[in-house]
Amino acid sequence: MTPSPPPVLPTIIALARSGALDRARRLFDEAGLSAVTDDPATLSVHGRLLKDEARRSPEADRPRLWREAGDAYARAADLSGATYHLINAATLALLAGDGPTAEERAQRVLSKLDAGDTGPETPYYLGATRAEALLLLGRTREAQAALEAACRLAPEAWEDHASTLRQFSLILETLGADAAWLGPMQPPRSLHFAGHMGVVDSPDLRARIDAILAEERIGFAWGALAGGADVIVAEGVLARGAELHLVLPAPAAVFRAESAAPLGSDWPRRFDAVLARATSVRVVEPGLAATTMLHIRLAAEIAMGRAAMKAASLASEAVQLLLTDPESATSATSLIGGQWRRSGRRQAQLDLPRPPAADGRARSLPERPRDGVLAALLAVSLDERTGGDICAALGRVAEVLAGASPPLTTPAFVANVLHLAFPDPAAAADAANLISREFGSDAPRIAGHYGVAQLARSPFGDGPMLFGSGAGLTSDLLVSTPAGAIHVTESFAAALNGWTPMTGGECPYVGELSAAGETIPLYALTRAAP
Repeated sequence: MTPSPPPVLPTIIALARSGALDRARRLFDEAGLSAVTDDPATLSVHGRLLKDEARRSPEADRPRLWREAGDAYARAADLSGATYHLINAATLALLAGDGPTAEERAQRVLSKLDAGDTGPETPYYLGATRAEALLLLGRTREAQAALEAACRLAPEAWEDHASTLRQFSLILETLGADAAWLGPMQPPRSLHFAGHMGVVDSPDLRARIDAILAEERIGFAWGALAGGADVIVAEGVLARGAELHLVLPAPAAVFRAESAAPLGSDWPRRFDAVLARATSVRVVEPGLAATTMLHIRLAAEIAMGRAAMKAASLASEAVQLLLTDPESATSATSLIGGQWRRSGRRQAQLDLPRPPAADGRARSLPERPRDGVLAALLAVSLDERTGGDICAALGRVAEVLAGASPPLTTPAFVANVLHLAFPDPAAAADAANLISREFGSDAPRIAGHYGVAQLARSPFGDGPMLFGSGAGLTSDLLVSTPAGAIHVTESFAAALNGWTPMTGGECPYVGELSAAGETIPLYALTRAAP
């Protein structure tokens, strides 16, 4: 009879998923679970923790960790009979450099599949597992046919497809084999779109946009909904049956009045029609009464990052479509395009001169609210876990931050929480990871948020200070952040992915927090930005 999993195991799994990998491993070891050899659930978690450790370790240490992880899964497979455990053990043996063991385990997987000894698994999983075993055995053409058949069984299970493709890419890279045949099975691409108001709509323009959407196989799109370019692209996205995700700088009624209504004609009606059909609508500041260019920039950074995050989660690609005025190199659209290019991602651009005086209302938007700045905020909880001596802990933080980007304001320490502010999420992520690594398995809880705040001179003569609705949010987030983890808001995670060429997995979604009557999605920052 298989023993029941230890009661601490769900906590360890939750910590690992939240990004507190060192804390999860420490709790696993302290509970004596490293010595468990008779419980498949514990062995499976041990294998996962070792895999996570291998990914973060120097290259020279990885083969040993891959091997140990594979052995843990193999033991779990012996006890459970599950093909899930066994196929993991086979692939990990290959990564460890043990080809014969990988092939022996892969052959056992095929035998179990042929005998129907699989347990209650989905048809897609069974087909993908067969394909992976065939690939490990060097039977590439059969593996391709098996994977294509599995994808046909679940044609829109994009997340499942992506997980399989990542695994296959890793195997083929290890084998030094060509991975081009995986391309046709890649999930649809994600799009970020932007453009100026006052575009002259025409059948030719819509045809050019539709051609780009089709050529790029766009299945998901993020952008705003200003009258003109945004609305036209959004209509094209909806026409091809793709998901449309809107990120608005202000509440829909406010943004409609400022970006669609001034253009007249049928732009307000088209704005409403697209808004009603969107898959999701995200407002970056729900209480905003008037849009500023700073809020437009924030919405664009979040939309760019969300497109990049979706692509990474699907092992796909994010591209950008801009409708720009070649005579206006300093427009908001041009600045957004420049940031996208700096991330190294592909971009399609249609040059469309502005009609005379068509977007005067857009140019009259204020640049920013009074004293407004974009700020990436961190709250760092320093308590007895970080060594007991708070002054010594603060000194260690100061030392590691000396080599980081300078903060926007003088750090403040209140009630065992250190508050830091940086000009962008990449700088804040770098600081958070420096602090976390400094304390190792005793790393503090860290929370982050990115948004518009007010930066003003302190009347007490101690440099500038930050205030505003988002300035205190990070303290609220600390309540739900596990020890050793770094949790950030969606705006932080998305903007970070927009700022940096991340490869996926750095900011996994970990849950939601209810604060001040608002539901806040949370993400774990699991490694420093490049």
